[in-house]
Amino acid sequence: MDTTTALLADRVFDGYRWHDHAAVLVRDGRIAELVPASKLPTGWPQHRLPAGAVLAPGFIDLQVNGGGGVLLNDQPTADAMRVIVRAHRRFGTTACLPTLITDTPDIMCSAIAAARDAAGRDGILGLHLEGPFISPKRPGVHRADRIVQADAAGLDLLRGLAGASAARW
Repeated sequence: MDTTTALLADRVFDGYRWHDHAAVLVRDGRIAELVPASKLPTGWPQHRLPAGAVLAPGFIDLQVNGGGGVLLNDQPTADAMRVIVRAHRRFGTTACLPTLITDTPDIMCSAIAAARDAAGRDGILGLHLEGPFISPKRPGVHRADRIVQADAAGLDLLRGLAGASAARW
């Protein structure tokens, strides 16, 4: 069944430029077209945003260590990921990659399992696993005692990331 909606706003930002008094035509959950409100096709159900509202693309954040009082390294669960995403939503972030910095294998396994469970829902795109195979000479915020050289066990751990992404290629 074909579902259509026209979202009308005083101002629409398309990612490149501003459009005054425009309509975003949505068909089956995807943006089909952007038109001036005066050229709205007949038959499209309309949803008008409040006066002065701006309609713009959401921000996708690819590195979010925490939010809402939660740090993913401290709580590597799907529920924690949802709290983090919700905390960033008020700033315009519509989706993100919760980020885990270098940690123990158990914590990394828990975060990978959580991402496999939550990816594709609630704005969770997957998991940004930062480390543990990084340069010990430049650890940044990473604990030096958790930085390791890549080996077969580490690669097996990374294989767990398969299916932990909402990406559709």
